[in-house]
Amino acid sequence: MYEELYAPLPDRNLYWERLGMEPPTGEPTRELLDRMILAHQCRIPFENLDACDFRRPISLGIPDIFQKVIVDKRGGYCFELNSLFDALLQETGFKTMPCLGRSLKDRGYVYPILHRGIMVNLDGERYLAEVGYGGPTPACAIPLVDGAELDSRGQRFRVELHENGWWHLIYLGSIAKLNAAAERGEEVPPTPAYAILDVPAALTDFVPLSYFCSTHPDSVFTQWRMVNLRTDDGNISITDDAFTRVTPEGKETKRVESDDEFRALLSEHFGIELPA
Repeated sequence: MYEELYAPLPDRNLYWERLGMEPPTGEPTRELLDRMILAHQCRIPFENLDACDFRRPISLGIPDIFQKVIVDKRGGYCFELNSLFDALLQETGFKTMPCLGRSLKDRGYVYPILHRGIMVNLDGERYLAEVGYGGPTPACAIPLVDGAELDSRGQRFRVELHENGWWHLIYLGSIAKLNAAAERGEEVPPTPAYAILDVPAALTDFVPLSYFCSTHPDSVFTQWRMVNLRTDDGNISITDDAFTRVTPEGKETKRVESDDEFRALLSEHFGIELPA
């Protein structure tokens, strides 16, 4: 049962093809890590359709995730996408550490640990490599340096080290919005995104967490559909019955009126072809 969590990738070259990249040669570098993260976010969508629409069990075995995401050209959520990406990073020569995380959305309580993250140790520096979070996150490796700010694809983020080994990622806003606010003498309130615990986790730790996320009626993943993909100039998403496109010019949202329209949007914008 649990052995499949540690299985090798069935076809590494097919994974690189899915990312639109040539298999790299030489030693792993920060530049390569950044390119891998960006390609993953732009070509493999975050989505929870198995949990929400189809009520299907979600396997965390590497062969099963590979079949779904790489062969069948679907997407997944953090327990799937970060697991698969972690396997690719390791086979590419990166030193990684799986870790637990939680959302920092303000719901009036501390959100439970329901996120799977990846830490990378490279040339004596440590980074987060995130390809499975459905909200705002940098399209590059995130340096684990307390107080560090980084700009990524028109967005600004800050990293903060909190007590008990929790690293917080804070979304500061779009750079255009921040500059406009600064000209008016105003401030844009920061938005805490997610936190990662700086302690190694076992791959088996994620099995019960994923099971809760994909089956429990209180889980957000069973309550409404979520599909998200980074684009060249922003992102596109479907949340419940709303299709949204974000570009530097702003945000456009329209209602998805039917299942046929939903399937057409998945095919056209996310590359997902659902079976009848």
